[in-house]
Amino acid sequence: MIVDIPEALIRSLDYSLRRHFIDQFYFRQAPRLSPGGRVLDLGGNKSLKRGRFDLGQYDFQACYANLSAAKRPDVQADAALLPFKNKVFDAVICAELLEHLPRPRQVLKEVHRVLKPGGTLLISAPFLIPIHGDPDDFGRYTDSYWRTTLDSLGFQQIAIELQGGFFSVLSDMLRDLMLHWGTLAWPRRGSLRGMLLRLIFWSRRQALKREGSPQAPKDDFYYKYTTGFGILALKK
Repeated sequence: MIVDIPEALIRSLDYSLRRHFIDQFYFRQAPRLSPGGRVLDLGGNKSLKRGRFDLGQYDFQACYANLSAAKRPDVQADAALLPFKNKVFDAVICAELLEHLPRPRQVLKEVHRVLKPGGTLLISAPFLIPIHGDPDDFGRYTDSYWRTTLDSLGFQQIAIELQGGFFSVLSDMLRDLMLHWGTLAWPRRGSLRGMLLRLIFWSRRQALKREGSPQAPKDDFYYKYTTGFGILALKK
């Protein structure tokens, strides 16, 4: 399932390309999970969604686990010490979570424990995006790190996609600059704002044209940059 980004969102500073790629990844992967299966959304937000993807719209037995009670989880828990029995979930989702934890390997070890044999792990993890605390921000990891770590923990059929390249990173950096400038006095002149907005919208269209699909050609230069990774792995 591919959900195109509407023109209104291309022209909205409230929606980043990073968020678009995250949404697309889960829109594609969710229908591949077993209907009625038990799915753990680890670090998930049950009510206040940041993007367009909503696990609750699918036929799953969804369980939201989060350390923060403010996220209104079904289970309040530390991701590195999950209060679940072994082999109870058909799938686990870690969406934009692991960069906020000091020991991502320990969390993935726990995820492996609670997954059933053959269960699916879905991860989205940022790379070239701003440091952001939730409440902390500990790391950015390459695809080599994810592949090596998951393999060592007993996952197989590991597939890692680059979520955007050079133009995607550039576009989101320009968006962030525009949002920052909006808090200052001097750049509010109409001509400067209009020029920067046109540049943002142009770079977004270039990104979606060149980098908007996992099947897009992987140019050596453009894909030395990425907003992050979408990762699928199966428990042996």
